Amino acid sequence: MYVELVRQLYSTPKSIQTASVVAVSITLVAAALSGDRNYYSYAAAFIVIGLMRTIASILFRRADADAMDLRTLQAWEKTALAGAWSFAALTGTIGAYSMLAHPGDEVEILTSCCAIGYIAGISSRNASRPTITIGQISAICLPFLFGLIWRADVLHGTLAVFILSLYASTIYMSRSIHENIVLRHRAHAELERAAHYDALTGLKNRSAFIKLVNQWLMREADSGAMVALMAVDLDRFKDVNDRLGHPAGDAVLKETARRLAALLQGPHELARIGGDEFLVALYNATPETAEATAQRIIDALDECFMIGPTEIFCGGSIGYAIGPDQGRNFDELMRNADLALYSAKSSGRGQAVAYNLVLSELYHDRMELEYDMRSAIQNDEFELVYQPIVDQRTGRTICCEALLRWNHPSRGRIPPGEFIPIAEATGLIVNIGAWALKSACAEAATWPSDIRVAVNLSPLQFRKGREIVETVRDALASTGLAPHRLDLEVTESVLIEDTEQTLGIIEEFRAAGIGVSLDDFGTGFSSLGYLNDFPFSKLKIDRKFCQRVVGSPRTQSIIRGISQLTRDLGIELVAEGIEDRDQLAAMRTLGINAIQGFLFCRPLPVAQLRTVIRSPIFAPTDQPKKSRNKSAA
Repeated sequence: MYVELVRQLYSTPKSIQTASVVAVSITLVAAALSGDRNYYSYAAAFIVIGLMRTIASILFRRADADAMDLRTLQAWEKTALAGAWSFAALTGTIGAYSMLAHPGDEVEILTSCCAIGYIAGISSRNASRPTITIGQISAICLPFLFGLIWRADVLHGTLAVFILSLYASTIYMSRSIHENIVLRHRAHAELERAAHYDALTGLKNRSAFIKLVNQWLMREADSGAMVALMAVDLDRFKDVNDRLGHPAGDAVLKETARRLAALLQGPHELARIGGDEFLVALYNATPETAEATAQRIIDALDECFMIGPTEIFCGGSIGYAIGPDQGRNFDELMRNADLALYSAKSSGRGQAVAYNLVLSELYHDRMELEYDMRSAIQNDEFELVYQPIVDQRTGRTICCEALLRWNHPSRGRIPPGEFIPIAEATGLIVNIGAWALKSACAEAATWPSDIRVAVNLSPLQFRKGREIVETVRDALASTGLAPHRLDLEVTESVLIEDTEQTLGIIEEFRAAGIGVSLDDFGTGFSSLGYLNDFPFSKLKIDRKFCQRVVGSPRTQSIIRGISQLTRDLGIELVAEGIEDRDQLAAMRTLGINAIQGFLFCRPLPVAQLRTVIRSPIFAPTDQPKKSRNKSAA
């Protein structure tokens, strides 16, 4: 804006030349009418000032104003102001001289009219620049007013009052117009900033960032220079918002932006595109510099965030791609960076992953699975298998956990670990889960009445609120299964989504006689808090503890404590993942009777399961043998 204002001072050299010619001409006319040779000196002064202003204008126009530093621009501004003020002062002085040297003469009228006309012209031409306007109008008015007041008659006194009023109003008008323009410019700048920058962090927003990256890619497409695009995601940001509130989350985002800006080197741009998602663009990057930068970002985000007195650890994951080889425009580059980010998160988070063609192949394969999954229920491709939970005191089955399997028509059996995350990410798990629940209840209705069925629920089903309650009620009503024979298994991730809503749903299930189990107990950061807050009927000790119980006094102490705790709370305890006799013996010693694992039985299709659960799976006086039915696992 300042560059443009200085440029405007030199934008009308012809008007400067015209004003100089007019001033010289009027002065020469005054000299001819009055015979006063002093007017020739004034004419010479006008010529000198006019030449200096014209030369300065030509020199400025030849220079590159945009490339000038602030000090140079200020020097040019002072030069323009000196010329304008000198011209104005000379005009006012001639007017005052004429009134004093030639009172009542036609020369006085001529020069007075010129002075007043110049005042009016200055008022309109530079009204938006108070420094210029006040300087020029002061330079012309003050000597002119001196002459009017010196005459001290009614005519000149009246004219002095008029000029003084014009002088004051021009100053007021100039300052008001300038303030309005400045306010308008600031408002426009704020709107411009809001349109291109993130309000919280001050980083570029998505639209401004996309425009810049596309410009980089287009400019360097033929030069061989590379642009690295990094997708940066905080790993545990949602936990911060859930536990500490959004103000703490905002503080983490601001600190993340500060850390990113501080560690980046060379030409780069940063953006926040929403939530805890940040983008980094590195100009003229190499694979080596991109990898090193990504690792520095990972290290920076691993450091503790101090929010007031609270220590917060978020960590981050990064996926990046390098154009133009891996994307000739922003959309292509962003898609590939996102694929790499997905891989980083799937691999355990806290990593930086570079895009490669294998990721695209995996992506297309995932998209095909997603497409096929949408019709899998209608095509009867899903199947439930069941793994018994055995009471080791009697050897009988007390419950069977329903496990989902997908028999793809061309790919064969797809592992749950491969298709369940896709179903969760796409929301298909809601319909699949409803089908699994109803199918499991229908199957359990054919079993002996003392055997329950356990069905896993997804966090996404709980996000639907009371919809899951209606789904469970409908499954029980349509199959005739008694509510007390149904156990609904949830993981810790269900509980941290919306504690109040989740608690209400679980309490409603328990009031209806339906069991609710907490799966994978012992691995969450606040599992004991969940026991205090939620009315669980069953806990399942995570298999990692069960498989380490032999030979680990530390693990045995933990499990012994859990066993005592559940007995005091009246909660059933299940040990899952039991695979050998030593683990079973350890659990018996620790007082845990409900056992699930390959030692007794692998997951079975319904035809085999119905036969197995009719009688004890093993005699309690005998040591159980490992199931040989590996085909159903």
